Amino acid sequence: MAAAILFISLAVFIFLNIPISISLGLSSALTLMATGSPLGVIPSMMQATVQKFSLLTIPLFVLAGVLMDKGGISKRLINLADSMMGPIHGGLGYVAVISALFFAAISGSGTATVAAMGSILIPAMVKQGYDKGFSSALSAISGSLGTVIPPSITFIIYGMITGESISDLFLSGIVPGIIFAAMLCLTVFIYSKKNGWKGDKPKATRQEIMKIFWGTLPGFLSPVIVLGGIYSGFFTPTEAAAVAVIYSFIVGKFVYKELTFGALRETLFSTAKTTGIILLIIMNAGIFSWILTQQGIATQLTELAIGFTTNKYVMLLIINVVFLMAGCVMDNTSALYIIVPIILPIARALDINLVHLGVILVLNLSIGQVTPPVGPNLYVAADIGKVKFEVICRKMVPLLIMSLVALLIITFVPWLTTCLI
Repeated sequence: MAAAILFISLAVFIFLNIPISISLGLSSALTLMATGSPLGVIPSMMQATVQKFSLLTIPLFVLAGVLMDKGGISKRLINLADSMMGPIHGGLGYVAVISALFFAAISGSGTATVAAMGSILIPAMVKQGYDKGFSSALSAISGSLGTVIPPSITFIIYGMITGESISDLFLSGIVPGIIFAAMLCLTVFIYSKKNGWKGDKPKATRQEIMKIFWGTLPGFLSPVIVLGGIYSGFFTPTEAAAVAVIYSFIVGKFVYKELTFGALRETLFSTAKTTGIILLIIMNAGIFSWILTQQGIATQLTELAIGFTTNKYVMLLIINVVFLMAGCVMDNTSALYIIVPIILPIARALDINLVHLGVILVLNLSIGQVTPPVGPNLYVAADIGKVKFEVICRKMVPLLIMSLVALLIITFVPWLTTCLI
């Protein structure tokens, strides 16, 4: 009975267009009342869910990413990539993917990557003759790399839920992220050859490229310092996030000298807004997850799933389908807090590597960022590119197909995930 009330009420609230963070709290409260449990556990559970030192990592990495964008790093990354690949067929398309790959290693957020890269690259691609819808779709899905490439906020949340090492999760996302990017570049190659999309400016000389590289180097050093410090054991992910903030501020304010007082104020406001949204979801989702365990719902679902199949690869396919569907209607944080407590006992029972599982889930959710009706990256890119939502969705289809191919490769070749750990 508790399971029916919990899931049906959640579905009804979401259908009524109530924000997911509020829907989670309301459905949890209804279930507690129906089962005779005291509502007094709600505030204590909300407090316990967010009273974790590792949660400091989220606002700090968000702040570091916004600082690097406002400080001028994003446009310098694009200039460097454009100087090397802009004149070739699909050059700016490759620039969109590779720039997003590097910026993702700074921001940790898919939507932030779309906003930072797309605002520069979509107009530039259209100016050079690229299709506006495809340019917007490419920027939207390239931004999803921010969910996969470390430091990823989604990996941090998954690690908090499962207890897996965040450092291991960061390492496990590197190869899958590169495979994801390679599949997008392959799509760009096919479409640019077919349509004759090519930059019209002459190829930069080695001296010009080196000059641009030296100007971009301070930005390149940010992920090197952060990730290098984590993997060498010099500091924890939370300490690394604090270092990233300090370094980003120094580069933007004193090296590039683009971080004005107004930009800094915008940066702090944006960080506070993003952090507030994430923490509200985490607090309400924490109650939801606690009810799943306390009422024995997770155990019942585990027994049901294992009764259906004991083949872990079949189960991984099922999990992929579930998370792809969840990504269409939920944000990453909500999907993880709702579904991971359910599938975690199943994964343990079938001896599925939890780090590998984490990468699969994060890849699914990164694809979910560009699938309607939620698809936040789609809305950001469509707004930047000034294209209709249905147009960007149609142009997204070939890119989604290649992304699903990458997902299947990662799902069935676990070594690609664990080879760096």
